[in-house]
This record gives sequence, structure tokens and C-alpha cells, in this order.
Amino acid sequence: MLARSQMGGPWSRAQQIARAFLSRGHEVTLAWGDDGNCVDPVAPTFEIPVPSPLGLPEAVARHTFPLASRLGLMGRKPVHSFEEVLLLTGSLDYRYSCAVVEKLREFMRTWRPDVVYSEFNLAAVIAARAEGISCVGSGSQSTTAAYASNPRKSAGIRRLLREMCMPAPASSLTILEGMKRRFIPSCPSLEPEAGERAIYCGFLGDVPKLDARSADRDCVVVYLGSGSVPAGVAVRAGRQLSSVLGCDVYVAGVPEAVYAAAGREVHCAPRLNFAELLPRARVMVHHGGQNSMMDALAYEVPQVVVPGRVFERQFNAEAVERTRCGLSVRAPKPALIAEAALRLVNEVALSGGLTKLRDELSALGGTERIVSEVEEIPRL
Repeated sequence: MLARSQMGGPWSRAQQIARAFLSRGHEVTLAWGDDGNCVDPVAPTFEIPVPSPLGLPEAVARHTFPLASRLGLMGRKPVHSFEEVLLLTGSLDYRYSCAVVEKLREFMRTWRPDVVYSEFNLAAVIAARAEGISCVGSGSQSTTAAYASNPRKSAGIRRLLREMCMPAPASSLTILEGMKRRFIPSCPSLEPEAGERAIYCGFLGDVPKLDARSADRDCVVVYLGSGSVPAGVAVRAGRQLSSVLGCDVYVAGVPEAVYAAAGREVHCAPRLNFAELLPRARVMVHHGGQNSMMDALAYEVPQVVVPGRVFERQFNAEAVERTRCGLSVRAPKPALIAEAALRLVNEVALSGGLTKLRDELSALGGTERIVSEVEEIPRL
């Protein structure tokens, strides 16, 4: 899945899955786009077009949407379904869909892959189907049509499918659900109704060992996404957390700086190494993205989730609370975030489900399960 806005999740998952296939001796090509997210590919790449948000002219979209993200304007718009995400990114635009499907089909005719893996990329599923190639991919409960959809947004995709003499379902999400296998990087406790052909695979990466550092929790990690809230709000939340909890705070996704706060420090940077910080974290505050939630669970860190007005993040926030792994805060207000973090530190029962959930996720096989399942698909 490509997008002009900053979103590292799809590319990082694609990289992890590619590594797993490479380690088992398979050839891999990564579909790549110049969207600013696809960096340091682990396998040979094939370039495909990047959608323009809302189908706007490229010259306008390339500058307007990154600016909106930096100002936190994107977080003010409610997003009710994954279909709306696809519309906002431009992935449902008719002209774009025609171009990228044809580009993918040309490559597939030349390279003839045994299987196509779609990381929430509609065009890849359509192209594979047109070329008679087995298609599998990532999925989740919150991206199914049964959970939430808006078929009115999918007119362009339906037009393309009709022109290709293929079934044209009302919702574009039905296309993703029709893959031969849908790999859910989660577990039944978090996503109990993931839909047909769902295979839970838990953590995609190696599960970290919780060594002695994990018992000495001395900081808080904050990541409120790219464009979810203004950088200033994230920094103020960091300062409030440092004051209330009396520890250093590390804030990712904001300009680099260091602030003093009640004798402690708030370290800010565009990117932080979560693998170094989470073993020390008393609490992780994040925006409800899948990768952030799973990172916190992997290190058994209680979470404060600030999902804003985005359906998937709200789904994840509810799942975190339901499984007793943290709390959610609906409004991105520093005082509310700090209050929730203090509750998690003082009321251990609120995060009492962490160990059980981590064990469930660890037992599902990760990327090795994905590779094994794909290897069993009969070749057409």
C-alpha cells in the first residue's frame, strides 16, 4: 500500500515478510513506489505509480498533504472505514487504478511469480486475479466490509472491474477478503471476528527476550503518529508525563530537541529506536497504529492509546482496554494522557493481561507461518 502521507506500517510489514521468504530460499521482488515510505528495500524492487490523494493533480498533492500532516490537520477528519482510507490515499481513483493494474500485469507476465502477496494493495489483487496467479495478503478485522465500509467510495474500482469483465462487488474491501489466504498479524483475543480465510500469525518479527532491563522501567515513550496531532501537542504531552511520573520521556515524530521538566528531560526526535527504549518503558503512549500496539505488547509495556477519529485506531484502543493491556484517551489532551498513564502505573490490574496476550501472540508462528502456508498453495 502506497501513500503520499507518512505511514511506515505497510512498508515495514512488507519488508519483514520479504525477509522471511528470502530466508527460505525463495526469490522475492518488492513493488516499490516513490512515496517517501519505501526505503532500504531488502529485495530487488519493481516501481509502480504512487496514488495522488483524492485523485488530485500530483503537483498539488505532493506538497499539500505533507503540510497538512505536519500541522495535524489530518487528525481532525473522522475516518469511518478502510474504504475511506483508500479513497483519501487515491487508491480508489479510476485513472490511477487502471495505470497501476496494467503496470503490475506487465511485470507479472514477464516474471511469472508463483504467488503475489498484497499488503493492503487492491491493484495487486486485481492484477494477480487477471493473470491467473494465486494471491494472498495481509488482513484485519477492522478492514473487512462487515466491520465498516462505504461502497459509494468505490465507484472507480467497480468501473475498472466491469471493464475487465471481472466481478464488481459493492465494496472494494470485498476484493481484499477474496484472497486465498488472509494473514492477520494479531490474535483471536484482539480480533475475534477477522473473517473468512483468516490465519492469525501474531508477532511478525522476532519476539524480544525480556531481560533484566525490563524490570527496571525508568522512562516513558510517546509516539502520536504522523499527522494525527500537531507536534506541539505531542511535546506538551511529553512534558506533562515527565512531571507527573517523575521520569525521562522520549517523544518520536517531532523536531529534535531536549526540554527540562521537573528535574527530568523530554527528548524529542523525528525517529527513535523503540527496541532500545521499550525494554525501559513504564508506559508507551501512542496513536493506536497496529505496529505501535504490537511493539508495546512485545515488550509487555502498558499502553495509553490516543486513537483520535480514525476507525482502526479506535478498534485497537478498545481491544487494548478489553484485554487489560492499557487505557484509551479519546481527546489528545496532555493532561488526560498524563492522568491515564499515572493510573496505569498505580493500578497494576489495568495492565494485568499483558503476559497472557504476549504469550498468545508469540505462539502463532509469525512470518514463518506465512511462508509455510504459502508454500502449501497449489501452483496454477
